[in-house]
Amino acid sequence: MFRVLQFQTIFSHSDSCTRIPFLYLSRTSILSPLKRKRVFTRHKFFTSETASETASETGSVESGRFYYDNVYPLKIGSFDVRHFLVRSNRERLEGKMKAGKWIPAESEMPYNFKIKGVEPRKKEGGMFVNFVFRVDPAQKKKALEEISQQVQTFLKDKSIVPWFNVRPTKAYLVKGEPFIEDLAYRYPASRLRVEFQGPDISIETLYNYFRPYGLIRDISLLPASSKDLPRYAMIQYSKMRSATSAKNCIHGITVNGTRLNIVYDMPLKTNMVYNWMASHPRITVPLIAAAVAGITYTIFDPIRVFFITSKATQRFNIQENRLYKWLRKETIDRLMAFREKSEDDDESFDDLSTWKEREQEESKLRNWLNEPPETFIVLLGPNGSGKSSLINKIIQEKRNKIFIKCDVILNSRDENELVYKLARQVGYFPVFTLLVSLSNLVDGLASATIGQKTVGFSSTTDTEIKKILDALAIALHDIAPASLTKYHKKSHDYLEASMVESYNPADIPIIVIDAYMTKDKESHELWDHLAKLAALLVENRVAHVVFVSSNVGIIKHLSRALPNKTFNYAVLSDAPHRRAISLVKRHVHNENLEGLEEAVGALGGRLTDLRLFINKIRSGQKPNDALQELVAKAIIDVRKLAFGDDNEDAKTIPWSGIQFWKIMKELSNEEFLSYDSAKFSPIFNGDDTSIRAMEQAELISITQLPNGRPNNIKPGKPLYQAAFAEIISDGLFAATMELQTAEYLLSLENSKIKKYEDELEKLGSLFVKTDGKWLFGSGHVPETVEHRVKFLLSLLKKRHVRAEEYQKRIEELKKVVATGGLIK
Repeated sequence: MFRVLQFQTIFSHSDSCTRIPFLYLSRTSILSPLKRKRVFTRHKFFTSETASETASETGSVESGRFYYDNVYPLKIGSFDVRHFLVRSNRERLEGKMKAGKWIPAESEMPYNFKIKGVEPRKKEGGMFVNFVFRVDPAQKKKALEEISQQVQTFLKDKSIVPWFNVRPTKAYLVKGEPFIEDLAYRYPASRLRVEFQGPDISIETLYNYFRPYGLIRDISLLPASSKDLPRYAMIQYSKMRSATSAKNCIHGITVNGTRLNIVYDMPLKTNMVYNWMASHPRITVPLIAAAVAGITYTIFDPIRVFFITSKATQRFNIQENRLYKWLRKETIDRLMAFREKSEDDDESFDDLSTWKEREQEESKLRNWLNEPPETFIVLLGPNGSGKSSLINKIIQEKRNKIFIKCDVILNSRDENELVYKLARQVGYFPVFTLLVSLSNLVDGLASATIGQKTVGFSSTTDTEIKKILDALAIALHDIAPASLTKYHKKSHDYLEASMVESYNPADIPIIVIDAYMTKDKESHELWDHLAKLAALLVENRVAHVVFVSSNVGIIKHLSRALPNKTFNYAVLSDAPHRRAISLVKRHVHNENLEGLEEAVGALGGRLTDLRLFINKIRSGQKPNDALQELVAKAIIDVRKLAFGDDNEDAKTIPWSGIQFWKIMKELSNEEFLSYDSAKFSPIFNGDDTSIRAMEQAELISITQLPNGRPNNIKPGKPLYQAAFAEIISDGLFAATMELQTAEYLLSLENSKIKKYEDELEKLGSLFVKTDGKWLFGSGHVPETVEHRVKFLLSLLKKRHVRAEEYQKRIEELKKVVATGGLIK
């Protein structure tokens, strides 16, 4: 340390080189020969800039290269977007280098140091800095070490830390010949594959060369027994930037006659947890399913309940906002109060609450909805009778309501769309319909892997429907009046239960299930789920549930869901004759309306048929022509539904052709038929199963007395009566059906005759053939047996007479069918 300080003092007082030998000689007088040599060496290393320039003027120009690490973010894959946030302009980097940001100024560097260029290595996060200097070739290595030491000291003092990394920028002297490539799919890695072009290099040697660039985890050589070529070693760094620096600085170096070629080696990462989970699917798959269910319950279920509540309360519907309603009432409604409805406005069809014939049903429905929920409300009526319009009119002013349209839900292409439509109608969000298919796929793969049929991960349409309806029940319970639900919970304690309930009828939630249990899909799983939901809500006094349907069979189906209570139900009928005529005249203004009343009388009061009738008249047809077209279409529908298109189709119909022929023939002339007379006729023989099936197919309708007993049978819609009459007028078809009826009745008579004959034969076997005495006594035939024989003979005579009449009738009908003539 003394010598260094002394030489620095000497150089600071004089720039002349002639004083250097004198000062050196003055020191040699007090140093030993060994120390003289060391002083001379130190003197050369710590020469001043003037001295080094003088010494290097006679040297040659040499080149070198630095590798700067941590200049850019490392690009670890094609998905890495950090490189779009940094610039890699070469001129910009060179300007920063010469400005002294990453390297000392050229004037401060020894050996006439000059920067010649910069090569960015953006993918590897660094750059090369090329430079030249002038030095004696014999001193090149020492000069490079001095330049490298000065650059590293400069970077350490400035401590340049980029924004994307907490490590400072470092510079390393490039010792080899770096391979500069731009391969698109080769990315840096923390493991290097060092290939040997020559004899193997020991681990100790590799460690000495590679350790300066960072901490090494492991070094492994290819076993001597391996025949793979070229031979190589694997070096695993703890950090990826250490590997990139080592590769760019050492690649191409020759060590003990062996050239080192370095490439990145992407390691196959192993994970103990993942391996254990993959090898134990019987445990992990149910755990994953439980985790997914837990996340769904804690995160998504509250969100879904919130959206269902918003749907029911119309929270985000501005038209249901009180301020909006008040503003509309005081502005637009006042301006439109005197405006007459346009001629083409069809709202009068839907505003059925103004019909005097509907006032009683409307009043009953309003009263039921104002009471606490106790049982189901069922609104029945044929298709087109205005059921949906009426219930919409009644619940328009209700605050909390959900409207489920089953016909729209079932009109889906697949099960996923069915679930999505149901969720959308009740406000269930978010819904992951795709997960139903994916979960089933996962369950199938897991089952094939672990050998079980199911692992509890699958999700079916049935379970998804149940989830939606469960969330709906929770949401409705939250918005239901607390007084009703609390009273239900304490209903067993008469001391705590209040005698009068305080609640606002408008706050009771209402669910309207429209088109429930449609005819073509009576066995769908949706019906059971909706019935169970309705029973749950009603039994807990949470909400009113209104079932709207044209299928009278829903009463029996709903009774299984709520067996201990009777239902509140209303039945809507068609419009009366005068009401139907007024509706048509209100919407038709043609001058030529001859025969309108007769046509409407045959058409009836079914709204759907009236709409079609009005549209045909508006298009220019006369009333009678429009009626005939509708009747012709009705005839086709009746033939298809009642008799089938062919014999195979007829086998699937739950009634025989002669059974419907019997009812159709009676209804073609009369407005109604006695239910009991049809039920106990020989064709039905007391079994009304076929009659109920005809009602469900909407071919007929059954009216009931106030006590619920079936009373009369009517056509499914008024237009069908005209269709029945047209079908009956077909002589050949009528003869065919009458022939089948006569043959069936003849078979009934013959079977009864056979039964009487068998009984007489059994009674005759009880007599002794020789003297005609009673087998069980000494006398003749007992009086009771004699009366029984006479009774059977009288019945046998009557049945025989009828059989002869039927046989004669059959022969006549066969002639009619053969000639295609009319029935006489």
